[in-house]
Amino acid sequence: MAEPSQTQEQPTPRWPWILGGLVGGFFLLAAGLGLGWYLFYRPIVNVAVQLPAPPAPPAPAGPDAAQVKALEEQIEKQKAANKQIEDQIATLKERLRADVCTAKDPAGKTPPASTPAPPGQKT
Repeated sequence: MAEPSQTQEQPTPRWPWILGGLVGGFFLLAAGLGLGWYLFYRPIVNVAVQLPAPPAPPAPAGPDAAQVKALEEQIEKQKAANKQIEDQIATLKERLRADVCTAKDPAGKTPPASTPAPPGQKT
């Protein structure tokens, strides 16, 4: 007769398979959630909830003396150029008010309306 322990096979324990499945499933779930957060949720939240813009840098303590002097010199040059242009405009306005000289009236003493038109032209 054979001994009962030798003829019957020892059942292999199932707990390592169950524990492995649970741990593996947990790691797969954690990896899926982590990838989902990293690829989808994080960019959406970063766009939807933006931080306020950082404050502007503080203004410099004061103007640079060299720049102020250069600007003042440039302003003076521009004022001189403007004065020259204003003088030219005033001269041209005076010329517009002056008498008109023609070939028949070189001094321009008679008003233009009384000056007869040259022959051959119709008025």
